[in-house]
Amino acid sequence: MSSTPAVIEQLHQISALPTPKAVYVIGACSVLAFVIQTLTGYFKLQAFKGPWLASFSKLWMMKHVYDGDMHVAVAGACEKYGPLARIGLNDLVTNDADLLRRMSAVKSPYTKSEWYSGTQFDRSMNHVFSERDEARHRDRRNRMAPGYSGAENPYLEGSVDDQLQGFTNLIRAKYTSTEMTVKRVDFARLSQYLALDIITDMAFGEPAGFLSEDGDLFRYLETMSEALPRFEWVSCLTWLNRLLQNPIVSYMVMPTAQDKTGVGHLMGIAKQVVARRSGSGRKPKQDMLGSYINHGLSEREAETEAVLNIMAGSDTTVTALRSIVLFIIGNPTVYRKLQHELDTAADNRLFTGHFVRDSEARDLPYLQACIKEGLRVFPPTVGLMQKTVPEEGDTYKGVRIPGGTKIGYCAWGLHRSKAVFGEDADVFRPERWLHVPDDRLLEMNRVVDLIFGSGKYMCLGKQIVFLELMKIVATLFRQYDISLLDPITPLRSRCANGLFLQTDMWVRIMDRTDDVPQKPIP
Repeated sequence: MSSTPAVIEQLHQISALPTPKAVYVIGACSVLAFVIQTLTGYFKLQAFKGPWLASFSKLWMMKHVYDGDMHVAVAGACEKYGPLARIGLNDLVTNDADLLRRMSAVKSPYTKSEWYSGTQFDRSMNHVFSERDEARHRDRRNRMAPGYSGAENPYLEGSVDDQLQGFTNLIRAKYTSTEMTVKRVDFARLSQYLALDIITDMAFGEPAGFLSEDGDLFRYLETMSEALPRFEWVSCLTWLNRLLQNPIVSYMVMPTAQDKTGVGHLMGIAKQVVARRSGSGRKPKQDMLGSYINHGLSEREAETEAVLNIMAGSDTTVTALRSIVLFIIGNPTVYRKLQHELDTAADNRLFTGHFVRDSEARDLPYLQACIKEGLRVFPPTVGLMQKTVPEEGDTYKGVRIPGGTKIGYCAWGLHRSKAVFGEDADVFRPERWLHVPDDRLLEMNRVVDLIFGSGKYMCLGKQIVFLELMKIVATLFRQYDISLLDPITPLRSRCANGLFLQTDMWVRIMDRTDDVPQKPIP
């Protein structure tokens, strides 16, 4: 405190300088502060190795955000520099499953970093994923969890069946090829429509209508492909997030419920639906939104969570679906084995309905193996999801990690670990999940489960993702023969903020199920 008058006196002296000199002094002080901050950061994490640029700046991270390959770059860093590698001035990344579980354990002192704030689409309200306050996150999560269970949302599987019917009707009406004709269809686009209609049906009790329109309603997909790369910059450069907290800046660049297109229009739809469902004359419905309201979420909270469900739930599920389908149709041996398993089950009358039920799919080991292997080789979410080391610091393999350090998740490296999955971990081979020792299978399952997080940060929609994937994949390969039209470039894919923007998966779809009863097109 004794130095305060001296500091004030120096500021008075600077302000009394002629304007050019004041500018020079302020500039010099700013440069000096930057140098001191950089040197402090450099020495703070000196014990951890990483790319040279990462030791004194965020330039390395910025380069890979720009290139859209952060997930691959951090996997390379962990492989080269070790399981806890340095990727920024105050940033580490790990492919160590035990460390990741420890950071997310229920009683862990680690907390969410500012990375999560970059996923906010409404700056006035956090959703459960962006919420960094531990108590508020825990409370919101506990109130939302029942909406993802069959007990309070008994029509989860029915929602998938209803939209699968619309999906197969659309294929039959417009996209079924024959030996003599080819009707090109972009499976990347078609599967996105399916995923969006499923999740909106689960959330609101009715689908948005992407399949019935066979089009990008209110330019949602177009605006998402433009917005996601911007979100990644906000997650990488935390000062951008603080800038967006400014009401004027937020108003200018963030979506609002009054928008006619994109995420903002979706926010407007959610606002209208929640208002109808929350009024005095409301009719209770057993869906996600109904569960949220019953468990005390405010209208604003329910609106925000509903939009998050649609954005995150559809994107992650459809990325997993595309990769699984692509790996299967690109591997003739796998393709034949899967169809043989499905055909044998059908011949033995193990399927009781038009679409394979969840309980029936769980008894198909090769289908299960294909889904797990697809998730492993191409994780649908690869964001850093950085956690902050507690103030008192931590220790990793005898090396101290200073408090305040941010540690990210290396999905691409973890799920292609040769130590866990074998020397051919980069290869799609469903057989690795079959006929393996129980202890090895347990470890593989525990690692793949980390795709959905763990502990206090585990994804609430994990079981819904598996429900959708099992039923959709079984339906596709039971009813259709699917082949790529461009094997040289089967899919265009770019990573942005941990999600994948994918287009141009052009395929030919032929009906193979004369014995499967077809429902009429409405």
